[in-house]
Amino acid sequence: MSDWKQAYSEILSSYVGMYKEARGNLELRNEILAEVKGKILEHEPLHFVELPPNLRVAIQMEWLSQLDPEDQQDEIAIIQQILTLAFTGKSKEDAGGGENAREEKARPTKAGDYKKAFTAFTAAQQVFKEEMDSYDRERRDTKDPKTIGQRTRIVQQWWESLSDDRKAEAGRAAEKWNKLGAPNETHDS
Repeated sequence: MSDWKQAYSEILSSYVGMYKEARGNLELRNEILAEVKGKILEHEPLHFVELPPNLRVAIQMEWLSQLDPEDQQDEIAIIQQILTLAFTGKSKEDAGGGENAREEKARPTKAGDYKKAFTAFTAAQQVFKEEMDSYDRERRDTKDPKTIGQRTRIVQQWWESLSDDRKAEAGRAAEKWNKLGAPNETHDS
């Protein structure tokens, strides 16, 4: 597996100058970051490259050493804010009632969803849907229908990257859903 910075060095180096020139213009810098991220996601590398979980922050970190010292401090503050929001967003979800609330909110309501038994993997896709979708969006251009074939591989990578605690939580949800079956109001007549 090759390093993402090497695989996309041409794209990164072609935009770093514009990024440096946009000093103080947060809106323009956000546009540049979005464009670079888009170019990376649409570019097919020669070898399999695993992209970092937060590609935007990874690009900013890669360019950090090329910025002026004052600008570096501003950029570090922005990166810290992004990472704090990412982590607090997850902790708010966890604090919103914990595992039971998450599982209950994600429980499928259609009788057809219960025709096949849930596994930890299929339950995790329901319980942690937003996290899984975010992981998918970071790794492919979801607006391009040609990339839908990559989703299965990406979802499998996401599953493998989940912590054992989260996998166990998904397993407990699957057992519960299989035991309870579809909610009474959705049973077929």
